[in-house]
Amino acid sequence: MKQWTHSSRKEISAQIIGQLINLAGRQRMLSQRIVLHVLLASHGDGAALMVVKDCLTTFAQTHGDLVSGDGPLTGVFSEALHQLYFGTRNADEKIQRFIAQANQAVSCFESGTTGAREKTDALVVQATPLLELLQEITLAYQEEMRSVESASLKRQSEIAEQLGNISMQANIVALNARIAAARAGQFGREFAVITTVLADIIKEMDQLIYSVVNTRSADEATPRSSVLPQDRHIRADRAFQ
Repeated sequence: MKQWTHSSRKEISAQIIGQLINLAGRQRMLSQRIVLHVLLASHGDGAALMVVKDCLTTFAQTHGDLVSGDGPLTGVFSEALHQLYFGTRNADEKIQRFIAQANQAVSCFESGTTGAREKTDALVVQATPLLELLQEITLAYQEEMRSVESASLKRQSEIAEQLGNISMQANIVALNARIAAARAGQFGREFAVITTVLADIIKEMDQLIYSVVNTRSADEATPRSSVLPQDRHIRADRAFQ
């Protein structure tokens, strides 16, 4: 079993996990197609044998992509997936065994040697347990997707709150500047123009924060602070009245 530590965790995007979910889901379909066409090949269907070989090639390559990664795919990227493939469920070994037995069955069909029936029966016995295992793998990737999306929403909430705090502080500074400009009379006119521009910038920032907050769906976690930036600015204005 490969060693795994917390530092082995890889950062991966939701887009890549989506691709992995599709690959894992395709494995379920391919496994059943392999078993079905092995049965047909055992009754002398030559076309079915060609289908088995094509499906086996795709199935084996996809398993390699899921476990080891290829190109943008990262392979096993979390402790949960590592445990599933190499830990208690030992999915990698079971899938590799299925691939080996299917290849052996194909070799028996092509060579006409004995043992094809036994290999076929062994694959049929594995069909349902393997399908359940592949389903478990697909669900594991879906859980990883939920985890990534949850972390992304949390970061989004934190950024929105930080922007809100900055906007509130800037609003207080602008309000103090308006008061100072008013007290300075005609000498504070130029400074008053600057505070007006700053107020416009703050308003744009508030609109940005509002749009970020409202992109979340109704069932998502509410931000730690339920006070909108505009509300906090009103309170800040009142403090100087």
